[in-house]
Amino acid sequence: MPFDLILLVAAIGLGAMLQVGIGIGFSIIVGPLMFLQIGTQAAVPLLLMLNVVVSVIAVPSTVRPTDWPIIKSAAIACVLGILAGIAIYPLFSEAMILTIAGGLLVIGALSTVLPASAAGKRAFLPICGLSGLATVWAATPGPLMALGLILSDYPAAIVRKLVQPIALIGYFVAFVLHAIDGFDMDPLLPAFLGATVLGSFAGRWIGPSLPRQIITSGIRGVSMLAGLVLIYRAVTLGG
Repeated sequence: MPFDLILLVAAIGLGAMLQVGIGIGFSIIVGPLMFLQIGTQAAVPLLLMLNVVVSVIAVPSTVRPTDWPIIKSAAIACVLGILAGIAIYPLFSEAMILTIAGGLLVIGALSTVLPASAAGKRAFLPICGLSGLATVWAATPGPLMALGLILSDYPAAIVRKLVQPIALIGYFVAFVLHAIDGFDMDPLLPAFLGATVLGSFAGRWIGPSLPRQIITSGIRGVSMLAGLVLIYRAVTLGG
């Protein structure tokens, strides 16, 4: 296997571990390499499919009965954002879409350094709707969902758990909508799936032992990195 593909498989394993361990990270770690190697159009549905696998493995260890009301509301807002994203997608160039998605992530990351407030709690569902846009456009919903939960003053340990079922619904709906238009199966899909599964179970093992500050800082840092990567990608496309 060529070195660049070995690097991609390793990134998939690391991204899956981060996604389950702190709540986000898969698309941010894997996306840039995959975009460069197979192109954005082919990478987005593949990222969505692998993200579904990550979330399916993560959810059984996270959901409590008391969590379902917030999960339901957030998932509905995310799906509405996905549908809106699909509807307006033809109006924008790829560079514009990546710039908008990246800008949302950077602004969201910066906003988490502000004290939690009632305004932050009210902003949670709109942020979930915006995460739906990011899902269908760039396969990066997790950071916005997690940032919205942090702004709502949820503890870090709860954030890493709540984001998983919300993301699962968002990823699945977005993947189905992309697959309707056709989805080419990559010949290395078995290797990608294997790395995803192994990394996800590693994340389930390390996640509960991570201190709150590491989870919060990880979410903030990964979100900022994701936003900058998307903006950089837009600039290279001529955005």
